[in-house]
Amino acid sequence: METQIQNLQDLKTRIAFLELKQLNDELVIKQKFHSIKETFTSPLKFLKRIGKMVGITSDSDASSHSLSKKADWVTNFGRVFLPLFLNKTLLRNRGIFVKSLVSILSQRTVNSMSFNKNVLVNWIDKATDFINSTKKKVKPTKDIDYGIPPESETY
Repeated sequence: METQIQNLQDLKTRIAFLELKQLNDELVIKQKFHSIKETFTSPLKFLKRIGKMVGITSDSDASSHSLSKKADWVTNFGRVFLPLFLNKTLLRNRGIFVKSLVSILSQRTVNSMSFNKNVLVNWIDKATDFINSTKKKVKPTKDIDYGIPPESETY
């Protein structure tokens, strides 16, 4: 489908047509690239949104970034296992809606200010003090010395 170029005007129109075709092809390729990119990034965006809701991903925001840096392993452990603990104990015969709602709320409430290593250590200390206080204290028996026995030989 090549057209014969016979003069300068035909050449200029052919160049303009090819430039327009190139721009159109570039636009189509960009649109396809963005649709493919969106296809692959939408699950990541969903996971990031869930992570932000739970509070385990770091954002570029200063406030949430500083909170996620302050979170230690105990806080992250609490965010994961507190909902599991609640689902297995208190919410045993509840529906999935109640379990998921309580899980999201419990993950949001566990933060580095309310649940960290120091708080965990204090709880463990209180528990051990309570356990130690409930044990019966056994008094050590003392050997009472009354002095020299009366029937001993003294010279």
